[in-house]
Amino acid sequence: MDKKTDEYYIREILKGDSGSFSQLVEKYNHLAFSLSMKLLNHREDAEEAAQDAFIKAYNSLSSFQNGSTFKTWFFRIVYNTSISRLRTRKNREVNIDEVKISDSEILITENAVDQLNTLDRQKYLKMGLERLSHEEQALLEMYYYDDFSMDEISAIAGLTVTNVKVRIHRSRKKLLQELSVILKDEVISIL
Repeated sequence: MDKKTDEYYIREILKGDSGSFSQLVEKYNHLAFSLSMKLLNHREDAEEAAQDAFIKAYNSLSSFQNGSTFKTWFFRIVYNTSISRLRTRKNREVNIDEVKISDSEILITENAVDQLNTLDRQKYLKMGLERLSHEEQALLEMYYYDDFSMDEISAIAGLTVTNVKVRIHRSRKKLLQELSVILKDEVISIL
C-alpha cells in the first residue's frame, strides 16, 4: 500500500474526507500516548489527554500552517493538553531552579555512570528519571530518546529555544544529582 504524507491527509480532511484523519491517528497514536504518559505518569490520564489532543487537532486543522511539520504542531497540542491535565491534578514538584549541585559532583557522578555496564546504566537512568518531575522527564526523553531537535521541543513545549536549553541543562543536573544519591545508596547497601 502506498503511504501518503501528512500533508496529503490534511488536504483530504480539509476537503471534507474526515476518514483520512484515521490515518494520522494511526500514525501518531503511540507517540501521542507516550508523550502524555511521560508527562502524566498515569495510564488513564495519558489515554484521555492523547484522545483530547486528537480531537483538538481535528477541530483546529484548518488553522494548521505549513510553517512547521504536522508532527511538531500536533505534539505541541499533546504537550499542552497533558500539562493542562497535570496542573488540574495539582501535583507539587520540586522546582528545577532550586537544584544545587557542584561541577565536581557532576563529574564524579558522570564518571560513576560511565563505569556501569549498559544494563546497569539503563536501570539507574530509569530510576533517576522516575525521581524527576514529569515535565523534566518529558524534556529529557524528547531530546535524548526521541531525537527531537531543540527547535522541535521549543515548538512542542511553547518555550523559546534558549529556555528549552536551560531547562534541559537544569533537568540533566537534577538527574545527575538523583543518580548520585541512587549510586551512593547502592554502594551503602552492598557494604
